[in-house]
Amino acid sequence: LTGVSNRRFLDAQLAAKLAEARRYGHSFSCALLDIDRFKSINDTWGHQVGDEVLKGVATLTQRLVRREDLVARYGGEEFVIVLNHTDARGAMILGERIRGAIESERFEQGPGDLTVTVSIGVVTFPNDDVDAVEELVRCADERLYRAKMGGRNRVVSS
Repeated sequence: LTGVSNRRFLDAQLAAKLAEARRYGHSFSCALLDIDRFKSINDTWGHQVGDEVLKGVATLTQRLVRREDLVARYGGEEFVIVLNHTDARGAMILGERIRGAIESERFEQGPGDLTVTVSIGVVTFPNDDVDAVEELVRCADERLYRAKMGGRNRVVSS
């Protein structure tokens, strides 16, 4: 649907990239992106519009990352961005760039434009003391939750 990698491919890549970062001592960041109030978009505009929003967010995110980075659908309205050789500062800068671009995009649907926002949780190895893929995803998810609780439409990295 979205034109980005699926969860199975993502899981394999996360494990490989984390092992590579550990072995060679370089930074590796991961961002978990969630479309804010996506259920409301589906309920108000319909599932076809929801699908178009998913595609639009995926396409825009894919355009903003480097060729060597990975954007994958994690599930539902969540995407993971895998940022090899990227420290916490670089991941935050990219996260803000993606957040701002999505907020500025106008999804033309129905009688008017639809504005979409996203919340993003960012985790970085080795800074965040994560040694396994499960810890990496859990930490990113906790930060995503803090972004949501902090008012949505924000990026949280610590």
